[in-house]
Amino acid sequence: MQSDLLRDKVIIITGAFGGIGLAIAKACLNADAQVLLHGRSERNLAAALSYLDGGDRVEPFVGDVTGDNFAPDLVEATVRRFGRISGIVNNAAYVVSSDVHNTTLALFRQVLEVNSLAPFSIIQTALPHLADSKGAVVNIGSVNAYAGEPGLLAYSVSKGALMTLTRNLGDSLHRDFGIRVNQLNVGWVLTEKEQERK
Repeated sequence: MQSDLLRDKVIIITGAFGGIGLAIAKACLNADAQVLLHGRSERNLAAALSYLDGGDRVEPFVGDVTGDNFAPDLVEATVRRFGRISGIVNNAAYVVSSDVHNTTLALFRQVLEVNSLAPFSIIQTALPHLADSKGAVVNIGSVNAYAGEPGLLAYSVSKGALMTLTRNLGDSLHRDFGIRVNQLNVGWVLTEKEQERK
């Protein structure tokens, strides 16, 4: 029996033109939610929309999560199309191999921008709408948040930072606004991007 938990809810999903994000979008649509589907480029957009087959319950949005106006534009597009925001799935991520010898500060900053700061910015910008809906945030983390592999230094640190952000906001936003904030620390998943990386 299908739950009505997501029926008519409006969910923003970042990094959703493939992999985990696309699978989450499909599950949300199957549960009768409406989805703002984000991806960094239009490369996989047509295939994603074809796979989802969500009709007018899906609104695509293309943009770089590190852009100065990304979060305001994302939130505005969602509210303009659907009228509200019920939840956010922060799934967009930059997975890059690096270790203590070859991790430059520039690379480290870039990974933190995508994996830690962008989710914060999106939550912060959407806060009034999440407060109105008593909504929820799910951050997609990684088992690497707990220590990580030597060859995934910057990525692991960024996911550890995301986990601390989740715990902090999970306390404060639920207390102050009734907003739930949780994180899924997933293991290795053979997504399209992982196939490219390998």
